[in-house]
Amino acid sequence: MNYASLIESLECAVLVIDRDRHILLANISAETLFCQSRRYLTDQPLSQLIDDETVHKCIDDCLQSNAQYTLREVSVQVNGRESLVDITLSGVTNMDEDQQLLLVEINLINRISRFMKEKNQLERQQAFRLMMRGLAHEIKNPLGGIRGAAQLLDRELDEPSQNELTDILIKEADRLTRLVDRVMGSREQLKPQYLNIHEVLEHVVHLVSVKSPEALNIQRFYDPALPEIKADKEQLIQAVLNIVGNGIEAQRGNEQIKLGFVTQFERFVTLNQAMHRQVLKIKIWDDGPGVPNNIKNTLFDPLITGRPEGTGLGLSITQEIVQRHKGVVQLEDHHGKTCFSIYLPYLNGDENGQGD
Repeated sequence: MNYASLIESLECAVLVIDRDRHILLANISAETLFCQSRRYLTDQPLSQLIDDETVHKCIDDCLQSNAQYTLREVSVQVNGRESLVDITLSGVTNMDEDQQLLLVEINLINRISRFMKEKNQLERQQAFRLMMRGLAHEIKNPLGGIRGAAQLLDRELDEPSQNELTDILIKEADRLTRLVDRVMGSREQLKPQYLNIHEVLEHVVHLVSVKSPEALNIQRFYDPALPEIKADKEQLIQAVLNIVGNGIEAQRGNEQIKLGFVTQFERFVTLNQAMHRQVLKIKIWDDGPGVPNNIKNTLFDPLITGRPEGTGLGLSITQEIVQRHKGVVQLEDHHGKTCFSIYLPYLNGDENGQGD
């Protein structure tokens, strides 16, 4: 049997290394994963590809005792981008040369990890929204009664100082009603139209530039070849504005506020458990301190915020808008900066700029 052909046909990346941790063999999948030819990979130290202390400790054990290890969700850098992989290490002996070798199998799990995260997030959000909408309904009923009673009382009072108190009651009842409506989410029907996503982003830039007294440093990396996408322009503006607003607030006090936009076209991406042939990806990053670890998994839930003065509704509203467009919004890393990525699928022939 031709074992070399079997190794070449595997979807997982396979490396064989010697006791000095130099690569002796790499298959086609390894070339694809690390974006390097096997000619370049051969004789290269493994540490140039995987610089993880735990992995190298396990390699020591494998070489000494022929043990086997499987390491989950190891971070590796590929072309400056962080990727998550599962790594299986197996000690083998070359009987012909009496040489101890190590077989390294690497499975890229970014897509699987994102799929499971989306699934769990979607299920949690649906349950959370049902609960919040039921609670909001129960809150709005007494609020309406309080407001109505305050209006009747206001008509009976002649003392201006007492009228001021009823005005406060009415205004606070209205404020709480608006807050409840935001928690419940928008009930307006989408008004899709073909649009250039860069016009949406530039409109947001204009809005925040007018409002922000600090100097804004906005870096743009736009793909000019992107086709138009069919979406609700006003709602997309709101979705992007919520993310950008958070990025600006995170940098308050800095002499300069740094933001960045990246747009790109991706193929065959799974969103909300459905495969899409063409997807628009929008990356929005900022130079703030980052999202606290204790809220990363619940960041898109309503009323979750890392700022004392925040309402925790902005990202929840953004996620709902994106989901109504069959898309996904995620917290990702962009060269060490806080980054939110919005994935919007091209539907009904949108990739060609034409609908049904």
